[in-house]
Amino acid sequence: TKMCMGTGTLALPFAAEKGGLIFNVVGLALIAVWNYYCANCVLRCWDCLHPRIKRGDLDTDVERSSARQPQDYGSVEDQERLQQLDNRKPPPVGTTSYASVAWYAAGPAGLLVVDLLMLLLMVMLIIAYEVAMISFIDDMPITTGSRKIDIIIPSVIVALLSCSQDVSFLSKFSIIGLLALALSFIVIVWQGLVENGLAGFQSTMNLWPKNLTDASSWFGVVVFGYGIVPFILNFHESMKTPKHIGLAMKMGLILVFFAYIVISSGVRILFSPSHSFDGDVLQALPTNSWLALIVRLLMTFVVAMTAPLIVVPCGEMIEGKLGIGLDDVRKRIAVRVLLCMLCMIVSEHAPGFVHVVSFIGCFCASIIGFVLPPLFCIQLRHNTRKDNVTKMDFISCCDVGALVIGIITTILTSTMTFGEMRKSQQQ
Repeated sequence: TKMCMGTGTLALPFAAEKGGLIFNVVGLALIAVWNYYCANCVLRCWDCLHPRIKRGDLDTDVERSSARQPQDYGSVEDQERLQQLDNRKPPPVGTTSYASVAWYAAGPAGLLVVDLLMLLLMVMLIIAYEVAMISFIDDMPITTGSRKIDIIIPSVIVALLSCSQDVSFLSKFSIIGLLALALSFIVIVWQGLVENGLAGFQSTMNLWPKNLTDASSWFGVVVFGYGIVPFILNFHESMKTPKHIGLAMKMGLILVFFAYIVISSGVRILFSPSHSFDGDVLQALPTNSWLALIVRLLMTFVVAMTAPLIVVPCGEMIEGKLGIGLDDVRKRIAVRVLLCMLCMIVSEHAPGFVHVVSFIGCFCASIIGFVLPPLFCIQLRHNTRKDNVTKMDFISCCDVGALVIGIITTILTSTMTFGEMRKSQQQ
């Protein structure tokens, strides 16, 4: 729940505006179920791997030979499955659990695809954070008077924090971020009640999206808002009782579902007589209010503290690909500073925050969360079957169906939101 309730929630009223009331509520439920199914696909893939493969300690022929012994992995069928998997070399050191699943399912190509998608996702997240800070600052009555300087100042702060040897202290600001979001929506609801009272609940609003482009924009924001699939194994490994991961997912997704209904449809109904959401929800606040100024300053601070938590792992991935070691401090700093500068330059010319978030959800998050998990399940089943005859049981059919739906939805919505993003940029 804590992971879902991030800065992306600021775009949820925009999603409700694009999707319509009924479509938004039903769609939020369906996307939650879709996330649950695909997260279970990843967990099923993980269960296919031998415990010692999961730990990454099958590094020698002796270890691999001993791993095949009956006393270590019971049945003959399990031994045959393990033999199929451990014939492949272990993934490189430092490979994440999700990427390890890709490695055993699709080999080095699968690992490369996941790495590139995660790298692209993190770069676009940094750009989205930069765009958000620009949006918050633009609506403040107090600025430097130069938009370029307004952009540079928070970007420099992000770059300096990202060059720190240990950024773990920034994780403590996550609770501040949640409090800032809660404060923001409290102020927004109060503002809506001051402006319109309860008149919004009597007004006429669209119940469905006007066109496929609006539906795609809605889809991207909601998928971005949930986004638990790539990190489900991290949660699984951090739990004291991993077998309860299913219940934890259900409870978390249900809580997020109801929270998203209130944040999206509730706020949109409240402001319907006086405001339409074409950007993030903070744009509904007046620019001359001291309370609104505090909210924007607080959100800018939270985003600036959160962005380095994305810049650092993104920089580490780039450093690893470039062969930069831990001792090359100057090169590592250079990579992270250049990354922040590049994202700052792109963000200056990028469309609004909601459009960037929508495209990230339709493209990166959809591929990683909805396309790859069922594909890995199908591929692992293919890699470990005893013969060349494919047995299509109910779960296999569901995986194939989920894969087809994920591919079609990703292509269609990504195309639509990219066109909308370009159109918004030209205006």
